[in-house]
Amino acid sequence: MGDESVEPTPPETRPDDAARELAVLVLDADETARRTTHDALSTHRPAIQVTTAATPDEALAAAASSSVDCLVVDPAGLDALPDSLVSNDRFPVILYTERDPSDLDAALRDVVATTVQKQADDRREFLAQKIESVVSPPVDRREYALSDALSAIESRTADGEIAALVDEHGDIVWANGSVSAFVAGDGEVDTEAEGLYAVLAAAMPDTAKSERRLEQLRDRPTAPLTVRVTEGDGDRYLLRRGYDLPDAAGGHTLVVLEDVTDTATREARTALLELLVDRAQDGLYTLDERGVIDFCNDSFATHLGYEPSELQGRHASTILAPGELERGQRTIQRLLETPGEQSTTVDLTFVRKDGTEQAVSIHYTLIYGEGDRYRGLMGVVRNITERRERERKLRETTERLDLALEGAELGVWDWNPKTNEVTFDERWTGMLGFSTDELEPCYQSWTDLVHPEDLPEAERELGKLKRGDIELYETEFRMRTKSGDWKWIRDIGKVFERNDDGEAVRAVGIHQDITERRERQRAIERQRDELATLDRINMLIQDLIGALGGATTRAEIAESICDRIVESDFFAVAWIGERTGANDRVVAKTVAGSGADPPLVDESGDGCCPSAEALRTGEVRTVRAAETDDERWQRALRERDLAASAAIPLVQGDVAHGVLCVCATQESAFSPRAAESFAVLGEMIGFAFTAAQNRRLLARDTVLELTFESEPTDHELVAVADEYDCRFESAGHVDLGAEDLFYLSVEGASPASVLDDLVAIADIVDGRVVRGDETGGVVELQVEDVFQSRLLDVGARASELVVEDGTLTITVEAPPDADSRTIQETLSECLPPLSLTTRRERERERVVLDGDDRPHDSLTDRQREVLRTAFLSGYYAWPRDTNAEELAETLGIASPTLHQHLRRAERNLIDDVFDF
Repeated sequence: MGDESVEPTPPETRPDDAARELAVLVLDADETARRTTHDALSTHRPAIQVTTAATPDEALAAAASSSVDCLVVDPAGLDALPDSLVSNDRFPVILYTERDPSDLDAALRDVVATTVQKQADDRREFLAQKIESVVSPPVDRREYALSDALSAIESRTADGEIAALVDEHGDIVWANGSVSAFVAGDGEVDTEAEGLYAVLAAAMPDTAKSERRLEQLRDRPTAPLTVRVTEGDGDRYLLRRGYDLPDAAGGHTLVVLEDVTDTATREARTALLELLVDRAQDGLYTLDERGVIDFCNDSFATHLGYEPSELQGRHASTILAPGELERGQRTIQRLLETPGEQSTTVDLTFVRKDGTEQAVSIHYTLIYGEGDRYRGLMGVVRNITERRERERKLRETTERLDLALEGAELGVWDWNPKTNEVTFDERWTGMLGFSTDELEPCYQSWTDLVHPEDLPEAERELGKLKRGDIELYETEFRMRTKSGDWKWIRDIGKVFERNDDGEAVRAVGIHQDITERRERQRAIERQRDELATLDRINMLIQDLIGALGGATTRAEIAESICDRIVESDFFAVAWIGERTGANDRVVAKTVAGSGADPPLVDESGDGCCPSAEALRTGEVRTVRAAETDDERWQRALRERDLAASAAIPLVQGDVAHGVLCVCATQESAFSPRAAESFAVLGEMIGFAFTAAQNRRLLARDTVLELTFESEPTDHELVAVADEYDCRFESAGHVDLGAEDLFYLSVEGASPASVLDDLVAIADIVDGRVVRGDETGGVVELQVEDVFQSRLLDVGARASELVVEDGTLTITVEAPPDADSRTIQETLSECLPPLSLTTRRERERERVVLDGDDRPHDSLTDRQREVLRTAFLSGYYAWPRDTNAEELAETLGIASPTLHQHLRRAERNLIDDVFDF
């Protein structure tokens, strides 16, 4: 970048010359451009007299008739310019054009003094400076540089400096003060020491290093060197600068000594600075006011593939890439219009000798002559090709990094552990719903957002990172969002800088939102736990179902189920309860597990407990202490250290025998699939209860006989009996699977007359008269559902049904310990409301046969069904009430099949009776 140790004298400090009038001829085919140039130059430089011409002939005539100091010409739109106009010794020529200089005729470029780019913006100052510079005789760059340097130094000698003229031997020819007194620093004058080097040698310490420095001072009289001199108990540092004067000034050297003790405290630092200056590889050059290269060093020429002699005298446009001349002139124009700014840096592109382009950075420093006139510039050039390549790669890397961070939705933090200052980027803050302005850039902002339960562990890991115990910090924690929700964050960081004491001063890391991943992980864990739990539950339920066959009574079944559930170690409490009394209150009958007081039992009797709800709805009801809104059941579980409970109805068909309540210490014990498995268990237990009751009903000698009567009602069966003033009585039924055959005896009316009204009753699909006359008979009704089948589900059977005098009476046999309320509710589902009128135990009448086996034990179920249907339908009456075709149609089989079943059944009965 040029020699920056000598600064140009600002324009306001230079002496002014008398204004000189200049006659300028402007040749331009564009009338508007001519007028604009004329007005701009005349206004900006009153001393410039402007004449304009539109053609070369007009310009020649104007030059012949008057004195012309400078010709400004734009060749656009003009014919060939005559040599007598552009190539003469009378006046210099300036090309003022919008075209790039490389596009102009080479012969024309060689004869013009300089080229100025014509642009839309105002260039009057730059054009005027160019005119004045080319009209004035060229000056020696060195004389101006030395003049500027001398003026600058002399202006400061009164402030801690001393100046002296030294001849080639080092003797002091002139000084503005006592050099010896200045060097000694004590005001004493050494009259014997006349040479500069002798004065310095006397003040420097007697060391080998001082001798080497003294040799440098002699060998390099103009180099800026620092000298250490002793003064009492301390040292002082003097900066020696030298400037060669022209031969006209006697060939002396101007030496300036400056006391730099306050700034140069260490000689090593000064030596390093000198080394850097000596080995600088920057390219240096100067341009005159016309833009012509009048000086360049080897480094500058080598960068472009030239020898210095090949570049000196060439216009700068010849080594600039297209369009770069205009850019450089625009920079100079800005400096000219800004008096307080003497230099600037700009990036340009040069064209090397081999035609390749090279990017450079140029530091411009303007040179002024007398009268504040622009005299050119000094440039310091640095090759920035590698820098641009690094910037390009850095930019690409940054773009890729930004893209990766954005694609991965990663937020970045930059933390100074020493000051706790933290920088959060937009993705970091946006991840939590904040803007960057809403969070203070400090460590406290982070700690305020981390979940209190997770903060200690996160800070422990950060402490390890600061101390250097770990190279990579990685942890996961929850952070509060702006809306108050919590997000799971994965945080990764690393220390990238430590100070001389080993303390971390910079750590950088990323934040990643892993909430969805955590939720998926939790869901997988819950599913895994649920599957494991479900597997254990299913194994337990299979074991329980297998145990049902070994129990013969209802009490044994209940005790076996509850004990096995608790013994599995997966459930803490199990109990089976039944309804009692006139309300829905559930009372525990069998209890297993910790405590004699089972949970989820409604002591108030309002029917709102989970066990009562399960019985009422026929569905499994689960309660979790952490989720239920009912404080009563939450407290009941937690007081017993339980987490969850399930109430499972024990059902057989539409009949609920009771409820099984199971309690666990784990909340996950009763998932939806586990509840389904328990529902199956409830059905199996209900079936086992029904089977046990039926076995007891058949095996017991004593039965409970219950008589129910209908309350005043308009039930269809009662209404038909009242309408025909007759009496109905059950005569048996046959279960056909999907449907039943119900046989009804009719007394006091013709069966045929009442049949249509009976078939019109709901649930009766069809019917026929089996036998009968005007006074009575039997009808066969095909029904979808009958109370006999429902009673079997609760371990009871109907022995008699009578409809007479507006009342329906039904007699039921059940085991002595049967629940009469359950039986009553079962009947009410398909019959009118009934009231229990009689409850008594009686001995069952048994028919004792010879032998141990009953006659019908040898019959198959199908043979028994066909034989019973034939008997009840009057097939064996005489005369027959039902023929074979009618009976076969009723059973839904063919006549040959009917006869086959009947013959086999009859043969088996006869074999049993006669013991064949």
